[in-house]
Parts: sequence; structure tokens; C-alpha cells
Amino acid sequence: MASSAREVALSCTHLTRLFVRHAGTRPMRYLTEIRVTEFARPIEETDMSEACAVRSVGWGDPRVAAEWLRQRFGITPSQYRSART
Repeated sequence: MASSAREVALSCTHLTRLFVRHAGTRPMRYLTEIRVTEFARPIEETDMSEACAVRSVGWGDPRVAAEWLRQRFGITPSQYRSART
């Protein structure tokens, strides 16, 4: 956030306030939602390993990705993948 705020010559607080006003959520929550969606896509549509899918969205820890996916869909990544068949 700090580097983005510097790029547009705003404080982090003001940039966050503007982001919430226009996107309806805080920047990190928005990023997390995008990551969960993009993590779920290869799990559902391809045979890409969960570890590769985790890294592809910028998460370093598969447990973090699995927890967010479980919070969104109520199932683990393995269950999510199994449900597609």
C-alpha cells in the first residue's frame, strides 16, 4: 500500500479511504478475494498442483490459501477439486 500511495502522491490512509469508497472494501481484502478466485480456478479447471496454484497467486503458504478457500466455499482445496468431477 505504501508504494502505491507514494506513486499517486497520497497518504496510505487517504488512498485506503478512496479505495473503500470506490471498491466497497479495503485493498487487502480485495486482493485476498482476487487471490481466492484465481487460486480456485486452476484447482477446478486444471490438474495444476495446489502448491503451484498457491504460488501463482502470490501466496507463499498453502495453508493460508486453503484456509481462505475453506472460508469462501466451506471445503478444502482437495474437496473443491473432487467436486468438479
